[in-house]
Amino acid sequence: MPINIVIVSLSEKFAQSVSSSLSKKLDMLMVDCHEMIVYDLINPQEVIEKAGLEYFKKREKSVIKNCAEFLNTVISIGYNLFVEYKELFKNSLVFYIHIPKKTVDEVVNQIAFEDRNEKIKDFTNLICLEKRSSSEAVKKILEKMGEIYENC
Repeated sequence: MPINIVIVSLSEKFAQSVSSSLSKKLDMLMVDCHEMIVYDLINPQEVIEKAGLEYFKKREKSVIKNCAEFLNTVISIGYNLFVEYKELFKNSLVFYIHIPKKTVDEVVNQIAFEDRNEKIKDFTNLICLEKRSSSEAVKKILEKMGEIYENC
């Protein structure tokens, strides 16, 4: 049965980089949830201004749901989007890449950096990196996948 692999990170750019590398290594399709939202809504900020936040959130969820329903795909998604829509990925293999705080390039919101692992640990396989390296992340993900499938 084909399964999706979801890559979650505080840095959407890093998640995208890891997803791209992993999809090439596994010969799988790769999709970036943020890019799909922008593609679907053309200009998300304009949609919010014209149709309101409630309409935007419904469309956003619809796009994320479509991404989650692809088969045999590596899906890249930022931490905040994943937390909001994690139930849509219950049939996927989800990896949260915890990168060192000093390498996070986006401004973190009100959730403390250290608390983020706790918030999603029941929904993901945690991969911790010493430094921000796509090749290190891909290697750790492949090792973890080997362990998971060996124990099935």
